[in-house]
Amino acid sequence: MGIGNPVFFFFSIFIAAVILMYFFRKQYRALIVPSNLLWEEVMKEWQASPWFHRLQRNLLLLLQVLILSLLMFALVKPYTTEDLKKKDHVIIILDTSATMNASQDGVSHFELAKRDIHSLIKESEGDITILAVGNSISTVVSEESNDQVVFNRLENISVTNDHEDMKKALRLGEALGKGSSSVIHVYSDSLLKTDYKEETIHTPIKVHNFIPHPKNVSLTSFGVEKLGTAYKGVAVVENQSDELLSGTITIYDDKKEVISNRLKIGAGKEAVIPLDELPSSPVLKAKIDFQDDYRGDDILTSVQTTSKPAVLVLGEINPFLLKGFQSLGVNVKTIEENQMKTGDEIIVTTKKKWKELSAANPALIIPGPSDTSTALTTDVEVNGDDPLLKHVDFEKVFVEKAGSIGLKELDTAAQSGSVPLIQKGEMNGAKMVVLNLHLTDTDFPLHPGFPIFLHNAYQYLSEDGGFIGYFQPGEERTVPLATGDWDIYSGDDEFIKKSDQGDWFKAPLTPGVYQAVQGDVTKYFSVVLDDREKKPGGEAFSLEPTEDKGEEERKTIPHNLSSWFLVLAILILFIEWEVYRRGNRV
Repeated sequence: MGIGNPVFFFFSIFIAAVILMYFFRKQYRALIVPSNLLWEEVMKEWQASPWFHRLQRNLLLLLQVLILSLLMFALVKPYTTEDLKKKDHVIIILDTSATMNASQDGVSHFELAKRDIHSLIKESEGDITILAVGNSISTVVSEESNDQVVFNRLENISVTNDHEDMKKALRLGEALGKGSSSVIHVYSDSLLKTDYKEETIHTPIKVHNFIPHPKNVSLTSFGVEKLGTAYKGVAVVENQSDELLSGTITIYDDKKEVISNRLKIGAGKEAVIPLDELPSSPVLKAKIDFQDDYRGDDILTSVQTTSKPAVLVLGEINPFLLKGFQSLGVNVKTIEENQMKTGDEIIVTTKKKWKELSAANPALIIPGPSDTSTALTTDVEVNGDDPLLKHVDFEKVFVEKAGSIGLKELDTAAQSGSVPLIQKGEMNGAKMVVLNLHLTDTDFPLHPGFPIFLHNAYQYLSEDGGFIGYFQPGEERTVPLATGDWDIYSGDDEFIKKSDQGDWFKAPLTPGVYQAVQGDVTKYFSVVLDDREKKPGGEAFSLEPTEDKGEEERKTIPHNLSSWFLVLAILILFIEWEVYRRGNRV
């Protein structure tokens, strides 16, 4: 128990004043009267209720002193301390990020947190709210009073391997709370008390961390580069522990081991490992093996591909086209024909220039300034399933004239009668997109779908070796895949799931290299951890509401008793009034 405002104890002077008033009350003298009839009536009343009348005079004093005492105690704000678990509303924030897989004696931090939450729910007397926090926040239960429902929902929560947005989760927890009648319990390994010194806190917060300093060695980086005809790489391994650790780093080509080296890394040190004479392979995997507590950051992959090739411009090209590619963040270069080399870069040029080139690069072909045009007499028709025109609404575009380019080897995505306007496909082993119209003869650049078309065309032309790109666990985004079902397989050819690509593609939750297969077409993609999920460890601490931050950290929180003292004072005031009323009646 404690006192909030002890200065108000000085109000006890008023209690002393009331007692002094009773000392200086009127004194009566004994007198002889001619009749005692009235006194006989008084004596009868006295004998009928002797205990009341004997105490009546002193009782008023005692009641008045008691009322003043209770009012004084209400002002000094007495409080009792109670356990953080016992609140009207308990809000539990559970971190589901990758580092919660760190383990102790074979049990993960995530499972240890679940066990403690289970005990917390049993001891709690209020409603329960649980928030699962990864890159997004999901409400598992909201103000649920049935413990069994909470237990069932808790068991269904799993690690998502993405990075947690804990600050956003705490703001949401405070919004759901009810001030001092609520408490927030956070189960995470990413919070530091120093990060919240300047934060305004309205609800008590208790942060739990069961593995504050896990032993960990992290493979922080792995890259491969082609130098001439040889492939060379480098790996960076960091020992985040406070002791010397020994282990191995192994490089795999597909499923075959290529290189294996022994490593010794000092406490808090970083090792840079050069890797020479690597094989030419579309995918290389590096794996470290140390006796540590966290295995989620032990594997990285390197895919030999250009994920964002430059756009090389040859000849006179409409500036709308160049500005459109630059708005996508693509590196656009204007070059001469003698500078052209075979590679992954995308060529933007006219049909005439393209025929003069010997390089088999992916290309976007448009009519030249002097090429003839054909006036269109029919409406534009669109193949709605073509990925080049996804979200473009090309049928609303006005096209006055079309160019003279028409390649039978390519598929037509849009046409007017028999005149192709947009085509795509492969020629001589290289991808190609044909935009068979002069931009000066159409309002296409003024439509919002124009930069979307350029994005779709760039994605289509930049697909290299069947590689889709890098994803974080569970990430969703648009990818250049044909519509329909794609079968997702792991790097070990294990079937994961069937994915209907639609507008969005969702990556698996487990890091690694995967394959997306549709018929005879195979596309690779890689799932990698966020760099912030390669360093587990945090601290356990408590945060009081902002007005109590100056006090020493406690495992309990104050519960104000002033209101109870005030209610008792009012109740006794009514009792005193009744005593006074009955006394006057007599």
